[in-house]
Amino acid sequence: MRNEMFQELIENSNDIIVVTDREFRVRYISSSVFNVFEIEPVSVVGKNIFDFIEREKADQWKENLKRASYPIVDEIAVSIHENEKIYFDVHLSNLLSHFKVQGLVIKLHDITKKKEKEKELIRSNKHLDQVIFKTTHDLKAPVRSALGLVQLAEEAPAGEKEEYIGLIKKTLLRLDSYIDEMNNFFRIEKLALQREHIDLGRILQEEQENLGVFLKDNRLKIFIKLDEELAWYSDIVRVRTIISNIFSNAIKYQDRQKSDPFVKIETKVTADFCDILIEDNGIGIAPEFQDRIFDLFFRATEQSQGSGLGLFIVKDTIERLNGSIEVRSFPGKGTSFLIRIPNQIHQPHQEVA
Repeated sequence: MRNEMFQELIENSNDIIVVTDREFRVRYISSSVFNVFEIEPVSVVGKNIFDFIEREKADQWKENLKRASYPIVDEIAVSIHENEKIYFDVHLSNLLSHFKVQGLVIKLHDITKKKEKEKELIRSNKHLDQVIFKTTHDLKAPVRSALGLVQLAEEAPAGEKEEYIGLIKKTLLRLDSYIDEMNNFFRIEKLALQREHIDLGRILQEEQENLGVFLKDNRLKIFIKLDEELAWYSDIVRVRTIISNIFSNAIKYQDRQKSDPFVKIETKVTADFCDILIEDNGIGIAPEFQDRIFDLFFRATEQSQGSGLGLFIVKDTIERLNGSIEVRSFPGKGTSFLIRIPNQIHQPHQEVA
């Protein structure tokens, strides 16, 4: 009766329990292995447990087993797909000398979510350090410029004061825009993911209105083709951030020497994804910069008018939505961004963790 209760506890646990013989061949593995790896326990029985552990870690454990009988407490990562790993806390009991067991008893506790949170915290802290350093550095230049212009205005003849006031205003507006960009960055970082119906047509219309200052007296043509047969659900704040950054870049970095500057936006919604293509015939991006345009504070052109945060925020936001982004660009010909974001249409209405 006691053995049956013990086995039932093990089988109903989320932890994976493994028992080996003296040659480290698996004699028993709990059925929870199927929940994690989608493999039947019987397919593992008889195989050497160290065949599933990375070589360096396996050699280290074997050496420790030779020298002492105390438990080994460690952490391992097991690859299940090309870019996906599962992390475990490991408690390995050395019972090779036990008269009944004569092998190892290993408990594997899944800590993947914990590791992902740790990685996210490290990433956020690293970004925060970089942003604070860059922000304090970049705020000094416009403040000093404005102060210098104030001093010149104070000493200038009456007829020249208006000119200096105009320059001061321009500097302060640039500073205000930079502060807004910083605020937007931190706001997006802190917001929990939401699930909402996305009306891309409305978002694009509002963005055109917001960018009216750049479109006024502009020959730029905007072509929009939306696929709205299926509903798309995602995080509206983050989707708006993605669209706003790329759309505004396409407008700002148009090639004004061309007779037919344009921005084309096309979407395709399926039950699984929403694909968004934003294409322009602007100045383009040099090949040597295309791998770096999503880096924090990177600017690919001297025509850059921002802080170098925009495309970094775009990629970071897309990754938070478990999406992807591809860029193709040719200097003098234009740039296209293909964005793919999962459709949460079949997910529950609560927040998406």
